[in-house]
Amino acid sequence: MLALISAEFTKLKYPPIYWLVGFVVSIMAALIFASHYFDINNIARINVDPWFKLMTASNSILAVFISVPFVVLFISAAVFIEHHSNIWKQQYVSPFGRSTIYYSKLATILLLVLFTFILVLCMTTLCGYVLNIIFPEIEFAFYSPPFGKWIQTTLRVFISLLGIIGIQYFLSLRFKGFLIPASIGVVFFVVGIIIGAMNNPIAKFFPYSYPMIFRDHKMFTIDKINITDYGILNSVELNSILCFVLFILLGNVLELNRKVD
Repeated sequence: MLALISAEFTKLKYPPIYWLVGFVVSIMAALIFASHYFDINNIARINVDPWFKLMTASNSILAVFISVPFVVLFISAAVFIEHHSNIWKQQYVSPFGRSTIYYSKLATILLLVLFTFILVLCMTTLCGYVLNIIFPEIEFAFYSPPFGKWIQTTLRVFISLLGIIGIQYFLSLRFKGFLIPASIGVVFFVVGIIIGAMNNPIAKFFPYSYPMIFRDHKMFTIDKINITDYGILNSVELNSILCFVLFILLGNVLELNRKVD
């Protein structure tokens, strides 16, 4: 499995994927920096930790606007490499079992998504220190970044994405092209935002709404969705995990019975 994951990382050294990761990290940093720079008078508060607002803004923008289209395009591109190179037959006649190949690619995708989120966290932290140089009155230097809370919230964003990851991985394996699974994902992303913003209870059962509603991002009201909090996780995050498991298992079964030309 480790050898296959290493090979998958090598295969994903693909320019469009590098550009996509770089774009996500850059656009997040630019949005965070610009939102603070042009609204500095409302952000600077005496004896108030500025990192908390920076962390909240970063995770909200990532969850609501950036994470879903990134995951959709990233998975579509990652699996398209296999279809484009037409190497499924070569992989499936190798000594490794089909399930091992299937889960090694999935593990690689999950690790790279997490790595991208870590880069976002690092760049956002850098933005905080740059803002402190320009506007010392914000007092970023007088407080420590809340990395523990930040990482915890980022992981919960990742958990809310698991259902989408499972669906997109399933779709990308079923369709040989890049356009169909990517288009389906983008359309569902738009529908997910609309349902979530409308405070519609259906959002709790629509995985593409999960990153927007798994917590209150202070962007729209979600009180009618009736999310149950179980402590470590809530009902939306548990639904995301369940959706992920169902689609991944279904995809594995189909791959085991797949005829490769």
